[in-house]
Amino acid sequence: MVVDYLRDRVPVSFLVSEMSIKRAVEVVREVGKVDIDVLTIPQPYPQQFGERGILDYVCALSREFGGDVMLYNEPAVGNPLSPSMVIKILDKCPNIKYLKDSSHDMIGLHTVLSAHPELRVMAGSDGLIYDIMLAGGVGVVSLVINPFPELIVRIVNEIRSGNYVEARKLQEFIIRVRSVLKAGGLSGGYRYAMSLVGIDIGKPRPPYEDPDEKTKEFIRSSLISLGLIKQ
Repeated sequence: MVVDYLRDRVPVSFLVSEMSIKRAVEVVREVGKVDIDVLTIPQPYPQQFGERGILDYVCALSREFGGDVMLYNEPAVGNPLSPSMVIKILDKCPNIKYLKDSSHDMIGLHTVLSAHPELRVMAGSDGLIYDIMLAGGVGVVSLVINPFPELIVRIVNEIRSGNYVEARKLQEFIIRVRSVLKAGGLSGGYRYAMSLVGIDIGKPRPPYEDPDEKTKEFIRSSLISLGLIKQ
């Protein structure tokens, strides 16, 4: 449904999140029938994998898909990918064209880009859009964009236009918004904010929790004071 709705408007990426290589390959084969544009592969989790295991996992899925791939480095899920590990993966899997970087390691990112300057990097955190784009990144995979898309569109456009002073001010504002929404947990605060702007996407799936009433009131009042929603 998503691909049919968005076809010829924007590229569509699918993130495969199966720990088993066998099961992940089955999912990639099914996804291949839907005609997505990019396959996104995070490191396997939650169990720890060695270097060879991670290389086998990522490269097996990359080969199976065949098209453009985005590597997603998310240390929070376990199996954090060091800069040297990311470089090894890129060396071995030539159809990885993108990197979604949520490591918050700017020195490490510069190390990766020095080895692979052709790589198209997406910020994995709304708190580092400015920094990563100035380092050579091309955009962001954003959570804030869900309730407040205009903020993220504006900062990306300002950076692309070379309006760096305005972009930095927007980045500072986005960090304030992000800190408010993070008060509601991994996704609960973002979901609640979406309901406040008229888009109800439901509550988080267990074990993630819906914010309690006190947290919801903090989020609502903070967003009012930031001028993002009305009283």
